[in-house]
Amino acid sequence: MADQSAPSPSPKPGFFNGLMALACRQWRILVALGGGVIVGLGIFATWTTVIEHTNHTEFCITCHIMRDTVYQDYQKSAHFKNKHGVRVGCPDCHVPIYSWWDEAMAKVDTIGELYAFFLQGKNTGEALEKDRPALAKHVWAKFAATNARECRHCHDYNGMVLDEQKPSARVAHTDAGAKNQNCVECHRGITHKLPPSDTPAKDSDSFDVD
Repeated sequence: MADQSAPSPSPKPGFFNGLMALACRQWRILVALGGGVIVGLGIFATWTTVIEHTNHTEFCITCHIMRDTVYQDYQKSAHFKNKHGVRVGCPDCHVPIYSWWDEAMAKVDTIGELYAFFLQGKNTGEALEKDRPALAKHVWAKFAATNARECRHCHDYNGMVLDEQKPSARVAHTDAGAKNQNCVECHRGITHKLPPSDTPAKDSDSFDVD
């Protein structure tokens, strides 16, 4: 006859009980992971907020140099005012918002502008005009490196109705489209005046938003 006084075997712990036991043993790791997630989300939210705040023309012209120089050029251009009421802001051309990494690097690159402003004395309109040739070439080189990625977000060769363009533009765009040509090779001085030492690219004064 079986011994009735023998203890019955303990039930095996379930998944939840095992997880709780692991959590009790590894609580420091779980706290660190939770804290890391919270800090990471905070950094991401802060970064996104800063990026969004700075991606507006209104922010760009809080700097008096921008407001008194290149912004004045911009206001006279077809990118600012045209019969269609389509307005292109500073970030649309100068911030690579279609690549998050390039956008981040562009923001980091502005540290050099702050250095020049505060430590090199380049905080007047006269200083900007003196540096305009070098600044223009720097911007054109960026467009060349991406084959005018920002331009092409709005202007696409395949989307053009060539028959509705001026004869000179029709010929130029047909040739440029066949070569997949960088827009800035032909269209300089569209939004900002050219440096005194530079000459307009071909047809740069015939830009039409049509």
